[in-house]
Amino acid sequence: MALPKQRIRIVAGSPIEVGDQRLLPSVLVSTMEAGDTESGIFRRIKMRPISIVATGPQGTRWHKIPNATSDKLSVMAAVGLGVALFSMFVLLLNWWMTE
Repeated sequence: MALPKQRIRIVAGSPIEVGDQRLLPSVLVSTMEAGDTESGIFRRIKMRPISIVATGPQGTRWHKIPNATSDKLSVMAAVGLGVALFSMFVLLLNWWMTE
């Protein structure tokens, strides 16, 4: 069985006209594909907005869209790992002291 094929690209969305401004969103598209037609195909597509380019009379400005959910989940996972490691250390210390 071959490894899954992964493709990451940035795709520009359709422009949006708002008053005298033109907004152009962009999306990060991650595609993972594995398998063949005989055994079945596994496909996972993940899309996340990453920026908006605003063009107007004042000029062109780029606005980044932060990924706050992923950042918070990463911090929570790191804290959980720290608590688990500290708990293991306390249990090992307790076991060592009783012998």
